Amino acid sequence: MKILITGGAGFIGSKIINKLVLDSSQTYKIVVLDNMLEQIHGNTPELIDGVTYIIGDVRNESDWKKALEFNPEVILHLASETGTGQSMDEINRYTTTNIVGTSLMLDLINSGKYGTKKIILSSSRAVYGEGINDENNKFLEPKSVYAITKLTQEQLIKTSSKVPYTILRYQNVFGDGQSLNNPYTGIISIFSNLFINNKDVTIFDNGKPTRDFIYVNDVVNATLGCIINENTNYKTYDIGTGIPSKILDVTQQLKKLIDSNSKIIVTDYHRKGDIMHAYTTSNKLYKDIGWSPVCTLNEGLVKFVNWFKKEIKNG
Repeated sequence: MKILITGGAGFIGSKIINKLVLDSSQTYKIVVLDNMLEQIHGNTPELIDGVTYIIGDVRNESDWKKALEFNPEVILHLASETGTGQSMDEINRYTTTNIVGTSLMLDLINSGKYGTKKIILSSSRAVYGEGINDENNKFLEPKSVYAITKLTQEQLIKTSSKVPYTILRYQNVFGDGQSLNNPYTGIISIFSNLFINNKDVTIFDNGKPTRDFIYVNDVVNATLGCIINENTNYKTYDIGTGIPSKILDVTQQLKKLIDSNSKIIVTDYHRKGDIMHAYTTSNKLYKDIGWSPVCTLNEGLVKFVNWFKKEIKNG
């Protein structure tokens, strides 16, 4: 099977590729389209043997054409600008990458020249706005530019794709391999960098916000389960644990695991675009393909910190 993974050199994409490479039941031809942004990858991106990497930008039609020349049967569209706070200050960057990039993909696929049979889009829980996330919810209220661009991606695909698609709304994904360079990658890696250097960590909104943290391996298994299963065609799924966890509690646990002397400072500051609470259930995906998360938050944090300490030690 030929698979094109946009943003495939990133956190989730690399995990997906490693899982595919280890799959002895089928041979995969994997092509990655990625801009290798230093903010995410640093100066030396880690590349996986046997994978074809195209350094390019999803905002450029010519780069899409180079990637599609391989005639991929499935496109995993992971490439996206992420980060709620950053999106509020860099509107054009987020809209061109997330929206224009997706529209270029659809124009080319809809031409019928490339033989693509399915699109899987990595979307976000951010499209919901506040509270429990439910894929049957018709009243989506995105609160940030990032969230608006992810919802627009979904709507473009639902409205115009001429091939089957599956949309996956990820909750807060974390785990080993997460970028330690990107200041917008997620609080677990950001706070870990502060804790290891005994720097203070600031929590917003009086420590009340909650999130649904899901370990990356569970996300990978959910995503791969949708590639060849026709039960997932033309459907949207939430990918989470169903358990809301207070950011303050997670921060305190991280501090303990890293054995840091940092102070945790709780403030009433509210960052524009942030939401207070988010979590979801994944009953719909379980019903369709039998997927459910297996890694608890505590287990995931231990795995992440063990990996993180080794990374820091090795420089």
